Amino acid sequence: MIHKGRALFIGGTGNLSYDCSLRALDEGWELWHLNRGSSLRTVHGVHTLRADARDETLMPAVLGSGAWDVVVDFISFDPEQLSRARKVFEGRCAQFIFISSASCYHKPPLGGPIREDTPLVNPYWDYARRKIACEEYLAEAIAKGFPATIVRPSHTYGATWIPSLFGSADYTTAARMQEGKEILVFGDGNARWTLTHARDFALGLVGLMGNAHALGQTVQIMGDAAPSWNEIYGTLARLLGVKPRFLYAPRDFIASHDPGFAERLLGDKGYDTTFDCSKLKSLVPGFLPCVSLEQGLQESLMWFGGHPERMRVDAGLSARMDAVISAWKDSGGGSAP
Repeated sequence: MIHKGRALFIGGTGNLSYDCSLRALDEGWELWHLNRGSSLRTVHGVHTLRADARDETLMPAVLGSGAWDVVVDFISFDPEQLSRARKVFEGRCAQFIFISSASCYHKPPLGGPIREDTPLVNPYWDYARRKIACEEYLAEAIAKGFPATIVRPSHTYGATWIPSLFGSADYTTAARMQEGKEILVFGDGNARWTLTHARDFALGLVGLMGNAHALGQTVQIMGDAAPSWNEIYGTLARLLGVKPRFLYAPRDFIASHDPGFAERLLGDKGYDTTFDCSKLKSLVPGFLPCVSLEQGLQESLMWFGGHPERMRVDAGLSARMDAVISAWKDSGGGSAP
């Protein structure tokens, strides 16, 4: 195996970074993780540095004189955190990759497949505005010579996530289906939504690592598939062996009855959304997403089945769904047959 160089992941065992870690190791990177060691998942073959990456005073002692060809920051979500990371790693790495978010793009969408030059405006979601501020900070740093690459993923999921309009990091939506409860969907459920499996995202990210042509660039990484929410939830229900019960309600009605749902719909998932990844494919010619929706969801269900202690239901989230469903019915809206 060809040795690619030394890489450090800030994080390394999360929804995105776990599969990126496996891919980086497979492709010959000497990989280091910087995290608190609180994840239930471990990656064999990784060198681990135990620290909170936000603790600027502790970082020099933990890192020592270490230097890396690539540092990937999976966890910063505001300019202050990113500034601390830059102070720590400037001069220690040849490429700093910041994981931003496709939620930064203009909301409501401006139409057409979204590209990297689409304006960044999101008045609905504070998380997205913080990521936008991070990108603005990093653009200034790049102009001053900081060797950075900005990566924008969209809705990426792996074994420990089940894609949902409202909360993907637990078992709530699957449990509601199994219990015969209605699933809240905006509009008629036919809006397309680009989903990317973490293994496919990893193919793109690792392809950008050490890629000189990616320095100073912003690149979005998504799969090509954009199933509708009817298809996403319908596939999940079929794999669970149940018949789904959908409750369709207008996006703005849902948003008006739950501020948290408003963020996720108006600020992210509440639109027909597709992306143009031509730039990624020119930088990483081998990028070819291969994990289908059915395969990805099947793997997620198998993982939860093997970890019954993680098949948790967010009772508060489920109650909020029920509250919106009841409000819609009270207003004269109906349920799908």
